[in-house]
Amino acid sequence: MGMKRKPIVGMSLKIYVNKMEQAVSMAKEVMEKMDAIEDVDVFLIPSMGTVYPVAKVLEGSSILYGVQNIAPKENGAMTGEFSIESALDLGCHLVELGHAERKSVFREDYQMINEKIRLTIRKGLMPIVCVGETDRSPERKKELRSQISELLKGLEGESLSGLVLAYEPEWAIGKEKPAEPDYVHGSMRIIREILTELYGAAVSERIRLIYGGSANKENAKKLVSSEDIDGLFIGRFGHDIANFEEIVQNVRETKEEKS
Repeated sequence: MGMKRKPIVGMSLKIYVNKMEQAVSMAKEVMEKMDAIEDVDVFLIPSMGTVYPVAKVLEGSSILYGVQNIAPKENGAMTGEFSIESALDLGCHLVELGHAERKSVFREDYQMINEKIRLTIRKGLMPIVCVGETDRSPERKKELRSQISELLKGLEGESLSGLVLAYEPEWAIGKEKPAEPDYVHGSMRIIREILTELYGAAVSERIRLIYGGSANKENAKKLVSSEDIDGLFIGRFGHDIANFEEIVQNVRETKEEKS
């Protein structure tokens, strides 16, 4: 067992919660229920249109917050984009990058996502980078390895220590039946191996891995029982903040038992 990584659990609201009042009341509830939790990093990523009011609620709390995307350049002629300068100005901690929807709907390629990751790291924010194989296969290591090396091209060593990799098999997205915990554990072990092969054990041990596919309070404990998994990235199930809190507590208890 290598170094102890701090568990991390959070939620992206995509564009489900787009009115300021609703986003603010959610953020307040997250803060009321979870601000006192010290041994798990809890994060909330609001919709782009509600980042400002949510940031105002969460700043100064222990809840981390950030944005679902940034432009690959920090300033200039990029119509309709969101600049990392604004994220920094709002006190954001993190940037979610490379989500399957960004690739499939908005045609982002690995080169562009890599530019965004490098910019995020250069500016001192935490990138939460999505990875996941397209086909269910025992041969998934090859695809995951090529994804990870393209996403992290030009980065190495110390600069990767704040990175969080969010794993969700693309074949499981939006499906009734998520990938079963054993499959997820296998993938996480493979990802940890790939990181060790590419960057060495010292770096690999510092990178946090979270699982992003259909996590709920029923399967949370089982999912994070693997020592390779450091937390969960939850979806609509967490919109009920009581569910979100229960998952955070489940992860916390499981990780405490393991340590």
